[in-house]
Amino acid sequence: MTAFNPPVVLVFAPLDPTGSMYLPADAVSCAAVGCHALSIVTATHVQDTTHTELISLSSPDVMYDQMRCLLEDMSVHSIKAGPLYSIDAASVLAQIAADYTELPLVLHLQSIPDEDILSNDAETDEIIEAIFQLVLPQTDVVVADHTLLAQWQADGILTESQSPIASLFDYGTQAVFYTQPDSDPTQITHQLHTPEGIAHTWHSPVQPARLQDTEGLLSTLISAYLAHGLDLQSACAQAIAYTDKAAQHAFQAGMGPRIIHQAFS
Repeated sequence: MTAFNPPVVLVFAPLDPTGSMYLPADAVSCAAVGCHALSIVTATHVQDTTHTELISLSSPDVMYDQMRCLLEDMSVHSIKAGPLYSIDAASVLAQIAADYTELPLVLHLQSIPDEDILSNDAETDEIIEAIFQLVLPQTDVVVADHTLLAQWQADGILTESQSPIASLFDYGTQAVFYTQPDSDPTQITHQLHTPEGIAHTWHSPVQPARLQDTEGLLSTLISAYLAHGLDLQSACAQAIAYTDKAAQHAFQAGMGPRIIHQAFS
């Protein structure tokens, strides 16, 4: 037998039982591009493809101990995190990231679910502020979209006097992978921003049907390609190319949006 050790990605994310997003979809995405995924379940969804009924948060002690067990046992090459739903999750991730600064950290930003779905001791703006203060200073690249950042700016979570991306850099992240509408309605624009400005721009076709979680797939693939040793711009380019192809293989499993077939062939 030929020995082969694939790059290892530590995924710190909620569990979506439909397989549409987050875990276990992230594990499938990693495997599809030649990586092995480790899983830290930060929360468990009760949901179908149309809506989420309930989210149960994992114990911070369990998350911390599980991350320590894996990182002390296996050679990890990158960390993909998010979405984060609690101050505890942000705190655990920040503690671990501080001890493993050599590992690229990709953070997928998403909105915090409503309190009728997620039982949380903190207010939404407090959770987001914890993510910004604790996690962003140790993040290599934040993955976010135009709508989310514009909403956070309108809500006063991000500074209104400058662009939302500039606000993220103020918290310490090294790069932002940003998706926004294009002037051509048949396309969307992806941009890789650094503190110096736009490093690169890509375009993807607008899909004819609504899909589940394109950005989640992008963030996982960026992590996987970084684990393979690619530089950030190349990792983003490869992630976009793969996602555009995978989106063409989306399928209708339930009554909600179509699911991207992460491991298409």
